[in-house]
Amino acid sequence: MNLTVFPPPIYNFLKYAEENSVEKIVLDCGAGGRRPPLALFSNNGYEAYGIDISEPQIEMANRFALEHNLKLKIKKGDMRKIPFDNETFGCVFSWNSSIHLTKNDTKTALSEMLRVLKKGGLLYVNFIWNKDLSIDLGEERNPGEFWMTIDGEECVHSCFSESETDQFFDNFKILYKQKRQITLIRNNKTLNDAYLDYIVKE
Repeated sequence: MNLTVFPPPIYNFLKYAEENSVEKIVLDCGAGGRRPPLALFSNNGYEAYGIDISEPQIEMANRFALEHNLKLKIKKGDMRKIPFDNETFGCVFSWNSSIHLTKNDTKTALSEMLRVLKKGGLLYVNFIWNKDLSIDLGEERNPGEFWMTIDGEECVHSCFSESETDQFFDNFKILYKQKRQITLIRNNKTLNDAYLDYIVKE
């Protein structure tokens, strides 16, 4: 299997998981899509679980798993109410998925991710950073919440200040934090995108 298909932050999270000797059972919140990052963990000996709210996205991920002979246990689920018991997973992550929640729902989802994380486990999550954004995120209906229609469905993008995201983890140990600013050139137009990435320990 070609492992170069996955986003660099996922490799980084795997490295931290290996270095911290967490239990090899992982949950991806937003696990669907054509190239599910869960595959990287499965290929490295992790029992890999995932939830996604979209059945078509789940179908694509399951097709990828079948084609590459991987055991990915992905089912329909909402990260705001994760369908697993407390302290089930050694690792939990959400890559570019929680960014599609409102700010209040983001807090709920983070609480749920931490609930299902084992003591000493690791959480990775990223946020849209409200610094130097020039991409079109849609109509701002509430502070930092932008709405647009994608494929006929309304979608929200929530943008946070650094102080907002830091507060989410006041009671946890931040092992890693990265501020990423990306310049995109699309249709001869230069756009700036920005993210805040965290790896925290329960």
